Amino acid sequence: MQKIQQAIIKHLWWIIAIAGCGLLICHSLQIAAITVDSTSLVLVAIILLSPFVAAIKRIKIGEFEAEIDSQEVKRVTDNVSSKLPELEATATQSDYDHPAVAAILELAKTDKVVALAKLRIELETTLRRLQIRSGGVLPAPRVAPLHHIMRDLIARDILPRDLASSIPDVLALCNRAIHGETIRDSDANTVIEVGGELLQGLERVVRDFGVGHPIEKATIPQQEVDAAYAAKYRVVTIIPLVESPQRVTYILTHDELEDFFDGYSEFAEFVVSIERIEASAAASPGN
Repeated sequence: MQKIQQAIIKHLWWIIAIAGCGLLICHSLQIAAITVDSTSLVLVAIILLSPFVAAIKRIKIGEFEAEIDSQEVKRVTDNVSSKLPELEATATQSDYDHPAVAAILELAKTDKVVALAKLRIELETTLRRLQIRSGGVLPAPRVAPLHHIMRDLIARDILPRDLASSIPDVLALCNRAIHGETIRDSDANTVIEVGGELLQGLERVVRDFGVGHPIEKATIPQQEVDAAYAAKYRVVTIIPLVESPQRVTYILTHDELEDFFDGYSEFAEFVVSIERIEASAAASPGN
């Protein structure tokens, strides 16, 4: 019985089309046994056209589109993925440890549009932070148009062009969903996922800029180099991912300090301060 129902549903349009043609022939030949009036013909026409309604993906009036097309989402997300080769396709959940990305993913469980709004805000905030961090020439960066900020960052070779070309497309999809255009849950999840990768890529640019651009360089005597190498250092860290977060203090030599930072990104703790100390202080109780 179920197979029969599935067959009827699958071929429903053809069944209706044949029935409609039969009624039209009866009406044209004026067969008395079968009465077909104008209302019947209109209803048949509506029935014949109804299957095509499901195929309508977008309704466009002027510049307004009622629904975001899945093909457009795929084009944008594929483009972003191709511009982020450093992010492996086999990424695990640990790649989403960034607080903003984690918050976006959590919001997506209950409200896709709010999650897209959060993604849009975080992308813009990160771009503005990078512009400020890099000492951009634009006045009043908080009110500067986003495309001006991106143009400034690209011109100073701070924001990679491939990365920059992907940002407007993702922001446009977020904006359209925020302003009322319908987006399928699966498409929203795709935008959120690839947008999270894009946000992480921007965060890496911010970090790389900070590491690669010291605020000062000065020539020093060799004695200062020798003293720094012979000194000990108090390193204070925080271990956050435990039931009771901890602050940990180390006293390390220069060589031990190098070993400590070897593979530091894999540690489940982060440094909050490094202080050079005198030998007498390092030897005193409690240190």
